[in-house]
Amino acid sequence: MCVLLSCDAASAADENACKEILILLGKLGIMPLPDADDLREKLSTVEGDIVDLKIVEGIWSVMPTDGRLEWTGDYFTDGYYVDPETKRIDFRQKANNPAVDENQLLVVVHKAIPGKDGRDVYGRTISVPRARDVNLRAGSNVTWSPEDNGYRAKSAGRVKLVGSTLDIDEVLFIRNGVGVNSGNVIHKGQVIVDGDVESEFKVEATGNIEIKGVLQAAEIRCDGNLVAADGINENLAKSVKVKGNIAAKYILNANIECEGDIIANREIFQSQIKSRGEVTCNEGRIVGGEIIAAKGITVDEVGSKGTVKTSLVAGVDYAQIKKLKRCKTQIEQLKAVINKLRPVHKRLTAQMQILSTAQKEGLTEMGFRISEAEESIVELDQECKEIRKQIVSNRSAEIHIQGIVYPGVVLRVCDSQFVLEHALQGPLMAHLDPVTQEIALSSETDSTTE
Repeated sequence: MCVLLSCDAASAADENACKEILILLGKLGIMPLPDADDLREKLSTVEGDIVDLKIVEGIWSVMPTDGRLEWTGDYFTDGYYVDPETKRIDFRQKANNPAVDENQLLVVVHKAIPGKDGRDVYGRTISVPRARDVNLRAGSNVTWSPEDNGYRAKSAGRVKLVGSTLDIDEVLFIRNGVGVNSGNVIHKGQVIVDGDVESEFKVEATGNIEIKGVLQAAEIRCDGNLVAADGINENLAKSVKVKGNIAAKYILNANIECEGDIIANREIFQSQIKSRGEVTCNEGRIVGGEIIAAKGITVDEVGSKGTVKTSLVAGVDYAQIKKLKRCKTQIEQLKAVINKLRPVHKRLTAQMQILSTAQKEGLTEMGFRISEAEESIVELDQECKEIRKQIVSNRSAEIHIQGIVYPGVVLRVCDSQFVLEHALQGPLMAHLDPVTQEIALSSETDSTTE
């Protein structure tokens, strides 16, 4: 790519030097030859002997830059999660995370930049390869974003790449159940599991979750409805939290919080269940545990001959109770701050004349904190009143029992409860007496006749 000249100073200063150099270059096949005046000027700028002076240079080629995709997440990473500290592999958690939100940027497309051919000192072309562009197109749930020079998700879901087509699955279908092969499942949309959800795994979805097998001791977070076709067989160390409704063949040893209704076809056994709707087990029984349902409970049989402790609670909204507790805790914390600051504020105020400028500023700031805390307490007190109104709004909730109720069963409606000492045959209804505000048991057959 270069012709270098080395010679002593006397040779370079010779008036025929340029002519001789051009003749030599011609014999070497160099083309095109440099301009004589330019060559003469180069020689004149060097003092003393010349060593490796560049007198001819070719045109350097520019290599192309291939197009590439810059993914915004680990959507397609193989393998399993490795704890950075212990270096242990979690075979329940896949390394990839293909779940995305609506309008999320998925990938930035860097276009190919073509190269430029060069030329050597002999005039020969130095060719460069053609730049390779990326081949990616959008599916039905993906759109091109000119501002980002990339693709965005048109809906929440799970990223998939089939060939060169990028798309979003709104419904995730998992064959052969959730286990080691699938890993934990986190999906922005609906999930359908064709099989069981194995113990120690996790399923999270912003839509419905339909499990065609058994839900075993797993963590479930569902923003829609949950269906467990073959039942729920959990353990109390795990939890199921659902914002919609729950339907299952049976529920065993489960710890469930549900903002909607819960329907179990056959049985609810030794479970801790909280529902902001109704709990229904029309053709089955409830044995053991505690069932809390804000809008009422309907069941065929309650308890067992072995006097297993079973509690049915209606008219209590667990979410509002938790909210009220948080509110009260915040009030107590604010009162503690006021009780701590007020004596100090009072003492410093009395010493105002001897305080420095910085101390006066601190005193002012302390006064602001006390005032803000007092205002917050007033707001929280009002919030507590509203929560209490919501809590008592379900006082008309009822517990309906179609069959037998065994001794030891606790029936509670709002703040009133009744413990059965003897077995009773239904149909029965437990409700609050409007006059005494105590729990009352009545025969639904008698009330229907009346």
